[in-house]
Amino acid sequence: MSDVPENITVTVDGRTLPVIEVLTGRGFITGKSGSGKSNTASVIAEELLDNGLPLLIVDTDGEYYGLKESYELLHVGASENCDAQVRAAHAPKLAELALEQGVPIILDVSGFLDQDDANELVRNVVRSLFTREKKTKRPFLLLVEEIHEYLPESGGLDDVGEVLIQVAKRGRKHGLGLVGMSQRPAAVDKDFITQCDWLVWHRLTWDNDTKVVKQVLGSEAAETVPELDDGQALLVTDWDGQEQTVQFRRKRTFDAGATPGLEDVERPDLKSVGGDLVEELKALKENNPSTSAATQEELEEVIEAKNERIGELQDKIVKLEHHLEKLEEELQKERDKNAQSALPTASETSDAAATETPAGAKPTAGDGGGETVMVERDRRPMPSLERDPKPSKPKRPSIPEAPDDEPDLLWELTQFFVFVFATLKFRIVMFVRSVGRAFTGSVRTLSETDWRDPVDTLRTDDGVQRALALLGVTLLLAAVLVLAASLWL
Repeated sequence: MSDVPENITVTVDGRTLPVIEVLTGRGFITGKSGSGKSNTASVIAEELLDNGLPLLIVDTDGEYYGLKESYELLHVGASENCDAQVRAAHAPKLAELALEQGVPIILDVSGFLDQDDANELVRNVVRSLFTREKKTKRPFLLLVEEIHEYLPESGGLDDVGEVLIQVAKRGRKHGLGLVGMSQRPAAVDKDFITQCDWLVWHRLTWDNDTKVVKQVLGSEAAETVPELDDGQALLVTDWDGQEQTVQFRRKRTFDAGATPGLEDVERPDLKSVGGDLVEELKALKENNPSTSAATQEELEEVIEAKNERIGELQDKIVKLEHHLEKLEEELQKERDKNAQSALPTASETSDAAATETPAGAKPTAGDGGGETVMVERDRRPMPSLERDPKPSKPKRPSIPEAPDDEPDLLWELTQFFVFVFATLKFRIVMFVRSVGRAFTGSVRTLSETDWRDPVDTLRTDDGVQRALALLGVTLLLAAVLVLAASLWL
């Protein structure tokens, strides 16, 4: 590939794209129908084919066979218009032709009646390309039309999507590039779009699509995209960090995807690859030894990749188990530390025992130079040491000791009220305030009531309220009298 130019020209004003970035990178081309999306993809394909560079196009609408007007491509699919009808079993052979013999291929899946058959063919071909490319290491481009069908934004990925994601993530280091095309960017997996190295945004007018432009490029670009002309696009490239509006040139080959008009369109003479290749594909059967060998080789690659993945997961499990053991050890150490801090130390125990030495005991010689230490006995009885230790209770408010010259009853009342007030400070204040308000309101209600005719008073609209006020005042006074009598007695 020494004679291959470094860049290909794709716009009318000579804007170029690096060949190696196009062949091995990740690209995304989008635009509504008629904006020039397919034309841009064809222009890139023409430039690569002009320089003898290989590619494979997954054609979902049967519109890329027009390239055969100027280039020799192998057109395969389910339609009779194809050079050869192929099935999923042909995938290894197609990958071999593309990568090892450099045959450009159009994989036309528009003619399949069963979508599952089409998906199986695409999946096997892409997987075979990825498997062989790891050995050949030859730069190769895979173009996929309507990529939202395989990489949807919602609904999850099928087998084809899983393989395409694998190519998008790991294909570059093996030389396999991927370009996705769609007229509905809102329906394409956003992770794929944001990871692309270069993007082409043709005209988009649907709100959901312009929201994607805003998320990726910003508000200014989202306002520009709906106003673009046919063939115009915002070209964003990571390798130079540029974002500019360009006009892509028109493709030189037959436009098989053009909207049919009233005039007759004459189909041009189409070129094709050598007849030997076509006959080889037509004669290929599922039980062909070469196909079986290629399939077996592919399966061995898949098994090897899965075994590597299993080994990686096992290593992660071992690391997580070690990490879990360390966490459990740290947790146990923390528990032991908390338990030890909750127990009294030996010095605290000895100090407590020294302070509780009974008064009146005989003088004992301490360690302080033979001095005699006298400990006064506490007036309170010493608790028994044989009792089981009980959990400590919250300290109650201290009550002053009773003077010897005051009556016992008065002192007990003082102790009671001090204890109650100290324990229930806020609640007592709020209770007294509420009772006071209720009492004041009840008295006011009773003072405004004419009790000369109680029956008529109770029949009024607020008669019940006045009766309840009278009852409340009566009960409150009775409660005060009962409390006073109980305290006195």
